[in-house]
Amino acid sequence: MIAGLPGRRRPKNAAQWFAARRANTNSALERQFERWLAQERSHGEEYALCEILWEVSADAARGLPKPARARRAREWFPRLGAAFAAGGALVLLAIWLWPASSQRWSTGVGEQRTLVLDDGSRVTLNTRTRIDVRFESRSREVVLEGGEAYFEVAKESNRPFIVRTPLGYARAVGTHFNVYFVDQRLAITTEEGTVLLTAPSTGNGVLVTVGRRAELRAGMPRASVAMADIARDLDWMTQRLEVDDVPLQAVLSDFSRYTATPVRAGTAEIAAMRVSAVLRTGDMAALAATLKGALGLELERRGDEIIVVAAKQARASPQS
Repeated sequence: MIAGLPGRRRPKNAAQWFAARRANTNSALERQFERWLAQERSHGEEYALCEILWEVSADAARGLPKPARARRAREWFPRLGAAFAAGGALVLLAIWLWPASSQRWSTGVGEQRTLVLDDGSRVTLNTRTRIDVRFESRSREVVLEGGEAYFEVAKESNRPFIVRTPLGYARAVGTHFNVYFVDQRLAITTEEGTVLLTAPSTGNGVLVTVGRRAELRAGMPRASVAMADIARDLDWMTQRLEVDDVPLQAVLSDFSRYTATPVRAGTAEIAAMRVSAVLRTGDMAALAATLKGALGLELERRGDEIIVVAAKQARASPQS
């Protein structure tokens, strides 16, 4: 028996769990739900599809009253199935008089720009980012070829919004989320709403809810999900780069996205040094001051690169 749902057997599938949690959320129910999720890998994927389908079928489900008391939860099981069926029918039968369109946008080194798409969605592009926007009568699709973008999606229940990359694709309806695709690493951070991130090589999807971050790399069958540091993940929108106890080379690689001249560590020992700092993106003088003050390192220009070296090895001032 589930606490708060008298007279009702424990849900057995994703749709029943979805209905039960919408009707009556409490700590006992959530513990049982977590155990159900852990039983099978497919349970999380099935539940994610219920979440997304509920959003897609919002118009069809709008007329269903939300139970005021837990005892009415039993009414949700058949109604939920009907709503999903109705929503699916709407998706299949809706005819939109929306002209197909395709546009390409990109940003240069250190450049950021905000776009308003044809459907009213807003996308903010970070440095070195390339997107291809493809809107059709029944679909909204953005191909992120590389870089980073923050999406504020206009809700259209019959036209899901999809962001595709070579590693995986994110599906949403009305959501605010960040997509990072650099060096064959894909990361999704959700600030508002729900995103379903799927690895096309396996078809395995994970649900990225508010305040969580999913990461997918080449060869992974499905993305890993953890709590996100929203402020840090979105600092780039205010031209800030914040790091906490990470290898210096990772900091330099990220910093180099904002500079015309790449910066790298001169030795493996320097590359492995742990760094915590807040920098202004592309500010070479601030980077030099931070490295010298915190680690006793300096920047040296060598051809088409800037190298981080021990202070006694430095022979020239860096040039951006």
